[in-house]
Amino acid sequence: MHGLRPEYQERVNFVILDYDREEDLGLARRLGVAYHPAYALVAAGGEGAEVAQRLLGPQTEQRLRRLLDEAVRQPAKP
Repeated sequence: MHGLRPEYQERVNFVILDYDREEDLGLARRLGVAYHPAYALVAAGGEGAEVAQRLLGPQTEQRLRRLLDEAVRQPAKP
């Protein structure tokens, strides 16, 4: 994912969690991604935002790129 970050960072907000920090671990659990590696696509919306898609375990660059491309094509929800 880190390799894709420069390409998508103007359109996607990347949040990297540190599982050694209790606050980050709590957020990971709330998002259902308390294992490493894990990815959660969260729609914009602040504190009550919902997880739109969750991927667990190692992923190919191609699969992550498809996920990000689909996310940036979706119109923003009001």
